[in-house]
Amino acid sequence: MKSQRLLGLPGLAAACLFMNLVFLAPSPVTAQNSRSDIKNVQHVFVIMMENTGFDTLIGNSNAPFINAAAANNGLANNYFGVTHPSQPNYIAATSGSTNGVADDNDTTINVANIVDQLEANGKTWKAYMQSYSLCVTPLDHACGNQLYERKHNPFISYQDVQSNPARVANIVDFSQFATDLASGNVADFTWISPDQCNDMHGRASTSDDPCDFSQVQALIAAGDSFLLNTVNAITNSRAWTGNSVIFIAWDESDFTGSGFGGFGDDSGCCDSVAGQGGGHVVMMTISHSAQSPRTSNIAYNHQSMLATIQDGWNLGCLGFTCDTVNVPPMSDLVGPKK
Repeated sequence: MKSQRLLGLPGLAAACLFMNLVFLAPSPVTAQNSRSDIKNVQHVFVIMMENTGFDTLIGNSNAPFINAAAANNGLANNYFGVTHPSQPNYIAATSGSTNGVADDNDTTINVANIVDQLEANGKTWKAYMQSYSLCVTPLDHACGNQLYERKHNPFISYQDVQSNPARVANIVDFSQFATDLASGNVADFTWISPDQCNDMHGRASTSDDPCDFSQVQALIAAGDSFLLNTVNAITNSRAWTGNSVIFIAWDESDFTGSGFGGFGDDSGCCDSVAGQGGGHVVMMTISHSAQSPRTSNIAYNHQSMLATIQDGWNLGCLGFTCDTVNVPPMSDLVGPKK
């Protein structure tokens, strides 16, 4: 099963060709200073992957698309999860703080979040959760033999989302994404959570299941394939215009069974609690208006990603994104130089 998954990766040569055709630039740009803002953002896409450290992915032959994208677009070399485990990272990425969420248990919190900011500023949003259609109710903990997990869907945990049917209706199964791209019905802000067989997380199964936790490289290959197909779909759609940008991040580093939360790497930055960071992970940005290789060594985390989105649309700030000294926006990796 593992070898079939690896050999079945679609379009490995196409991945490299695609990156060269669409994102090739004359020379790399190394960004050392973050600009204060980024203007005229059209569409924002966030794809959140799972539990894989920077050193596990960069240079990994089972992740050809990821490595091509990292080499030809924006790469944050010093990016961290906010903490461990998964759910607090998703909350921080959408509300500027973990807001007291410290585990993966189902939770409901009454705090301001990105949905409030978007709607207050006339921006539309939609969250695509792969395998969400297998759930019976929007509040289900897990669906489809651990394919969908609520901990990877931050929006449903906000009280002012889960109590508002119109907002809940904006959380849909990922199968609707292709239809929305084709029709041009794409929200200003799009969040994508692959299921646990495509986000590199895996599930507790049997050793012959390519989605089992033990199948690390098969899971990486599957996630790489998901990203290749999803990014291709976005960049070939009518929504890929102006200063649109795709953020691709991993919520936290690899699980090792040791160290803080069993993840080993507890490094962090940007107002994370010392010794309780989420570890060194990959963050890539693909920007329609800045199709050039660029890297940044500035310390960033998921709160920095949120700050970048807020800055691009002048949404204001939430939680630690208000601390512009320690949580700067990632504007050196998004959009054209001013």
